[in-house]
Amino acid sequence: MDISELTPETLATLRAPRPYPAVTLVMPVDPKAPFSEKDRILLRGLCTEAQRQLAEDPDVEREVRLALRDGKLSPEAIADLVDPGVPAGELVVYLSATEPTQVWQVPTDADILPRAEFADRYLTRYLAAAEQRSWPYLVLVLDQEMCRLFRGTAARLHEVKAHGFPDAPAIPSPEDAVPGPIPRAQPYEAHEEYVKQYLRTVDKNLGRALKAHDGLPLFVIGGDKTLAAFLDLTTHRDHLAGTLPLTGMDTDSPADLARRIAPTVEAHRAEQVAEAVQELADARSQNKYVGGPAEVWTAVADKRMHRLLVEEGLLIAGKIGADGRELTTVPYPEPVTLPQPKEDFEPPEPGVATDIVEQLVEDAAESGTLILFVPDGTLSDAAGVAGVLRY
Repeated sequence: MDISELTPETLATLRAPRPYPAVTLVMPVDPKAPFSEKDRILLRGLCTEAQRQLAEDPDVEREVRLALRDGKLSPEAIADLVDPGVPAGELVVYLSATEPTQVWQVPTDADILPRAEFADRYLTRYLAAAEQRSWPYLVLVLDQEMCRLFRGTAARLHEVKAHGFPDAPAIPSPEDAVPGPIPRAQPYEAHEEYVKQYLRTVDKNLGRALKAHDGLPLFVIGGDKTLAAFLDLTTHRDHLAGTLPLTGMDTDSPADLARRIAPTVEAHRAEQVAEAVQELADARSQNKYVGGPAEVWTAVADKRMHRLLVEEGLLIAGKIGADGRELTTVPYPEPVTLPQPKEDFEPPEPGVATDIVEQLVEDAAESGTLILFVPDGTLSDAAGVAGVLRY
């Protein structure tokens, strides 16, 4: 599955309690080679480590152990679910004895340490952090036949087929085809009113979609008149991040649409980063600034964070205190390289968490914090992570 398919509803489903063990596998993949032999070798090593944990875990029932060992934890079965056409730097696999296996392909440039983790629910922090890294947004296409909505992450778009989308004009007769004129048809008085009625319906559906997608930035594409009419009546201008003219995009594929809108999205991202960095500077004079992994971790644990900024390539390893509020950082382990010296995957040092960034982002998101990943080097004076406190 592609990260652009991730929605709040999907995350909630993944986070639901499950019979132990709900297994989460995480590993790096080469984004320049569609699931290469190097990736397959690493997957075999990761499955071997998961099977070792399974055999040594006294809390796993015999029937569950056999179902996982003899079927679900097969590297071949997992590899068959990988889409070689989806560029990704990270693979996140969710599997249990009773549910279909899910393979998520995540775009990232960060070094990923392979992990095999057992819990009573799937660990979604890897997806949550990856989605934030990929700058999610929505694209509304106002075309002459059908209004469509897309969710974008990184350079990919996935069409949203919910909340009333795709949305066709609700018209009483072919002569009233809205929006846009009919070839060889004479203009008529009701045409503009039909346009407005249709766009009000689209805007109402858009409100439901924005709520379901946590109010993501919105880019709107349309013809001059239709776009102007929509901007005049929409109640969601505060989410508007940019507009583009409709020039054949009513039939563009998601990939073509993503390429067309990319410069506008990049310009908006640069503006967001500049505003966030200025907000950090203002927070210093108001005693609302925190910087560095330890201070930020405590502020997030206390649910005091208003905005969190994290450098895109940041990796943090550390030990978390018993109360969950204190973090002691340690040097990040070297990424696993291939060929591996042995088949077994070598786990990190006991007690050291190598997914601190992912935990930080997920905990911050659950407490309503605004999260922004920024280019590496933006927060060099704060070791890659900083934030603005609520109070």
